[in-house]
Amino acid sequence: MIELNDAVRALIERVRTLDAPDDVVKEATAAINAVVDALEPYTYKGPYQQAQLRAPEEGQPVLRGKEPAEFFAYSPVVGPLNPLAPPVEMHIDGDRLRGSVTLGPAYNGPPAMVHGGVIALIFDELLGSLNVVHGLGAFTGTLTVRYERPTPLGEPLEMESWIERTEGRKVFTAGELRHNGVVTARAEGIFIRSELLPLDRQPE
Repeated sequence: MIELNDAVRALIERVRTLDAPDDVVKEATAAINAVVDALEPYTYKGPYQQAQLRAPEEGQPVLRGKEPAEFFAYSPVVGPLNPLAPPVEMHIDGDRLRGSVTLGPAYNGPPAMVHGGVIALIFDELLGSLNVVHGLGAFTGTLTVRYERPTPLGEPLEMESWIERTEGRKVFTAGELRHNGVVTARAEGIFIRSELLPLDRQPE
């Protein structure tokens, strides 16, 4: 499945940058539609979640693995089983979560820059996943992003997040996105813990 998702990511980038004559476009469209039709009988109809394709059986853990890509395998940010994900690589480093990614043309906003909404999406996952790692799984209440300078496409980016404090059910988490060591965007989030979100984990 990971290989299939990698192939679809490559297809998305090819289509995003396509500059081909009509006959090539028509041929490609027909081929893609044929694959879509062939896979339709095997489509899971939901409900959907980031952790697993199907809801876990009673007594089974909601989240598995130690890293975000393992416990959120279908995430639109880090999920190796979601072709919309770049995917961002994130790993636990002590009490922080660090990550890296190179974003291609599918994530373009202003000329040669990453779309601001994509940056916000990445921050939501970066901050929220750290909470989960520390047993503080919570819904995003507010997410404030400050864009300090352009974030370039096609360049390696680094990121990290940290928990600043907790107040009752509220978890205050922050993070930074950098290019060549220079901060391009910062984020602060307030996350609300709820019994409706069974994502608590024991820190590894």
